[in-house]
Amino acid sequence: MITDPERFSAYEATSRAKDNLSLAQKYKILEGLYREARRMGHFTEEDFLDGIENDIRLASLLKQNVRKPPREDRSRS
Repeated sequence: MITDPERFSAYEATSRAKDNLSLAQKYKILEGLYREARRMGHFTEEDFLDGIENDIRLASLLKQNVRKPPREDRSRS
């Protein structure tokens, strides 16, 4: 838990300013983290589609309830 938000914000700002990694280097780090997670048993092929039926069902239900916002009558302004 962050006990001093101001100090943390200052740390974040200086940390981003010092970040000189190229995009290729960032992807290399990401790939290393992914490989480590796979080694630990995460992101397996069996888990990939786990729960996809629920996600599809939820997405279709949410899409049904989306309405376009009413247009403003700009002639009255």
